[in-house]
Amino acid sequence: MNRSVNDGKEHVSTSTVSSTVSSIALPTASYTVSPTAPSTTSEAGFSKFSKRNIFIGTSLIIIGLLWLFTLFSQPIQKAYTAANEFFKLSTNEQAIAADQIAADAAVVYDIQSGEVLFYKNEKEKLPPASTTKMMTALLALEEIELNQRVGVGPEVTWVKRGESKVGLRPGQLLTWEELIAAMLLPSGNDAARTIAVNIGMKYAKAGATREEAYHTFVAKMNERAQKIGMHDTNFANPHGMDEYDHYSTANDLALLAKEAMKDKRFRDIVKQEEFQFTEAANGPGQEIIHNRNQLLQPESEHYYEGAIGIKTGFTDGAGYCLVSAAEQEGRQMIAVVLHSTKEQVWTDSRILLEYGFDIK
Repeated sequence: MNRSVNDGKEHVSTSTVSSTVSSIALPTASYTVSPTAPSTTSEAGFSKFSKRNIFIGTSLIIIGLLWLFTLFSQPIQKAYTAANEFFKLSTNEQAIAADQIAADAAVVYDIQSGEVLFYKNEKEKLPPASTTKMMTALLALEEIELNQRVGVGPEVTWVKRGESKVGLRPGQLLTWEELIAAMLLPSGNDAARTIAVNIGMKYAKAGATREEAYHTFVAKMNERAQKIGMHDTNFANPHGMDEYDHYSTANDLALLAKEAMKDKRFRDIVKQEEFQFTEAANGPGQEIIHNRNQLLQPESEHYYEGAIGIKTGFTDGAGYCLVSAAEQEGRQMIAVVLHSTKEQVWTDSRILLEYGFDIK
């Protein structure tokens, strides 16, 4: 029976299709199909070429990134540091503190009124360097008479390499005035140790060694600091060399300076441009020591008219420090500068003193 396949347009007989297909003779052929093996040589070359390009490209990217980092890291770091310092400042004069004062911390203190006129990070604990010696002098002056003689002991040999010293020798006999001047003007650490041991002996237990007397004196320094109100200060030595537990603040040092300046003997020493030792103190000849405070030196470019003291300081950790004082028209100002630079410490101090006197 024949069926028709109808797609709507044509009618084809299925039997016809079948007979037609069966009558067609297809040629027969034998084909062998074998898988094509990849070319090992070409692929290896391509792989090596690709790895080399990837290595070169990666290296160039890394070099480029390093170049960009080198180019922009310093400006970025400076900007970050400036922004960080600006926002962390504790001050009553943002523009002056950020733009004019290089020191990390500073204070201007009116001696008469007891008012802090300017402050910058005034309570930040920092190494005070040789401004420490104001306390050493204050304690000594409360115990002695200036014309009394005092013997220099082996403690002067405790000075380490690079320390400031005046060259005192064991066995020397000086007046207390000479010893205190040797500590405050040229900032002799050997003089500071001699003072500490001799005053410490008065309070140390019977039979105490010179080292024990030295530490007794340091303890007295901290006791006196608390009485003054220096609550953010701790002294570990009488000279100011860096130690982890030796620190103070600009505010506390202003309080110490005010207390020390009450003593006329202290004021008379720290305002001197130079001091002359007696022949008895130095053997043959005489020796003149000079004050390191350039605000007091008329020949210095940093000379400040009206300056009356007080104490310089420097260590690697503390940077350049200065506690200065000046008098104008019956008014007295104290300026404290901590962690400044070699040149800017003087400029900072002048700016601060002028700022104080400009406030009427």
